[in-house]
Amino acid sequence: EVSVSELGLGYESDETVLFRYCSGTCEAAVRSYDLSLKSMRSKRKIKKEKVRARPCCRPLAYDDDVSFLDAYNRYYTVNELSAKECGCV
Repeated sequence: EVSVSELGLGYESDETVLFRYCSGTCEAAVRSYDLSLKSMRSKRKIKKEKVRARPCCRPLAYDDDVSFLDAYNRYYTVNELSAKECGCV
């Protein structure tokens, strides 16, 4: 659980929300694309800081929208905030 203010979305609110996130490696999801991209980076055909040469663990689905009151009694709803299902993309 984190406060809405801690989310870094620009809202001031002491309300708390449940924030689920994805993490982990995705070595099993490596494809030909990833191997070729890694090779091109190692040969300096592509600048390293421009791309990632491996799959990322990211949300595939999100929990329901989150609604809250800010510090000024304004009502907001944020969608796609908390991960419901994760996978390698």
